[in-house]
Amino acid sequence: TLYDFHFDDEKQRWIPWTKLVPKYVHNPKEKFLDILVPTVDTTRTSWLLEEMVMIKHYVLLVGESGTSKTATTQNFLKNLNTDDTLLLTINFSSRTTSMNVQRNLEANVEKRTKVTYGPPMGKRLLVFIDDMNMPRVDEYGTQQPIALLKLLLEKGGMYDRGKELNYK
Repeated sequence: TLYDFHFDDEKQRWIPWTKLVPKYVHNPKEKFLDILVPTVDTTRTSWLLEEMVMIKHYVLLVGESGTSKTATTQNFLKNLNTDDTLLLTINFSSRTTSMNVQRNLEANVEKRTKVTYGPPMGKRLLVFIDDMNMPRVDEYGTQQPIALLKLLLEKGGMYDRGKELNYK
């Protein structure tokens, strides 16, 4: 299928992903938890993450439990240049609220103008959210933390939860 091949721009030809999987070299000093053996899936996903981060596009990885989504993403993120990138990891659970998410995001950005916020100048903030499906479903069938993220991504901001309810 198309997903079994990668188009190489330089060679102007299709290459099977199996040819692009790096050889695994065991490092006995590495913790077992940190070991990620490259496979076709992890290689393809890492390439996709790299391309999407480069063009500043959101990425949502979906799949069955145990398919290495988290491990592959964490492996990709640990190799990022920390000189110009800040990383925020948020682990969702059944107890995660939209307020938790908003406070976490606000704690990692600074105020630039009255209603403009962002990471420190010269830096880029990447947010990795794990177990996004975990927040409790409320009586309206909504998962509030996800609704907040939807507002942020679609409208580019969120409401201040103070008295004024200003949009920022």
